[in-house]
Amino acid sequence: MGRISYIVLVKTGDKKFSGTDANVSIILYGCKGIKTEEFVLDNFFRNDFESGTIDSFPVESNINIPQIERIELWRDTSGISSSWYVDWIEVKNQTTAEASIFPVFRWIKGNYHYCIQHLDTSLSQCDKYPNQRYMELSEKRKTYQLKVKFENGPAQVHD
Repeated sequence: MGRISYIVLVKTGDKKFSGTDANVSIILYGCKGIKTEEFVLDNFFRNDFESGTIDSFPVESNINIPQIERIELWRDTSGISSSWYVDWIEVKNQTTAEASIFPVFRWIKGNYHYCIQHLDTSLSQCDKYPNQRYMELSEKRKTYQLKVKFENGPAQVHD
């Protein structure tokens, strides 16, 4: 069997400083543990992952995954602007014409591997990636800490 072509579409958010110059990588997963090799998402001579843009990356593998069930996504910390906010990722198998949507809607931390399920929905008690969920909840707890700043007053967001 020949090489299988996939198209990876990445929508970078339009939040302030949401674009990145970092190196971004992805692995595609199917059922029963089938996975592709690591792909570095980069279009030569093009500034990828700019705020508010949709970038398209053609990738090829010897592995045919008819329906992509999850992705593993990460970035390094290289470049002047390495912060990155991703809205969504779509992966299309060019052979089967099957497309899978991965809603991300979060800031991607450097050197942390994010596992995103197709349509990324699950009950918290059934989450397949509890460590990732715990890390994200810990970050939110830091952001939204409350403190009573004066006696008998209402709790306010801690500075």
